[in-house]
Amino acid sequence: MSSEEEEGPALSATDQHIHDLGLQRDNIQKRTFTRWTNTKLINEEWAVDDLYEDLKDGLKLIQLLENLSQKKIKRTKMVKMDIHKLQNLEFALKHLEKEGVKLVNISNEDILSGNHKLTLGLIWTIICRYQFANISMGNVSGGKLKSLLLAKCNQAIMI
Repeated sequence: MSSEEEEGPALSATDQHIHDLGLQRDNIQKRTFTRWTNTKLINEEWAVDDLYEDLKDGLKLIQLLENLSQKKIKRTKMVKMDIHKLQNLEFALKHLEKEGVKLVNISNEDILSGNHKLTLGLIWTIICRYQFANISMGNVSGGKLKSLLLAKCNQAIMI
């Protein structure tokens, strides 16, 4: 079997460019969401270096949610096994549900496995809930403002 068959067919130049742009977008989102997370965690002890790795045990995610919601969340402090990590992540996700956050296709196992897209999706959902919910611009607020901001960001990316 040739190396091309093992790796699949080579991408066309256009497909490769689109793929590269997708990776670039994901890296930008990761850096942006990591910075936002760190501004909300406040204490350097909780600082996030790698969004995908540092949220896996659930402790930093719980701390982030406690800071944002000003509510205490149950946690397992001695995190030695995956079951403890899954439990902490479940506590965090349940807290979001109690706060009225609708999570679609994001589970504790997705975060534990370091699923990039779903981890970014989770942080984006948290940003939308806690950052955009309470801001307004003129006569536009909440969900409508979020839609306008997202459209503006998408427009900027396309330029």
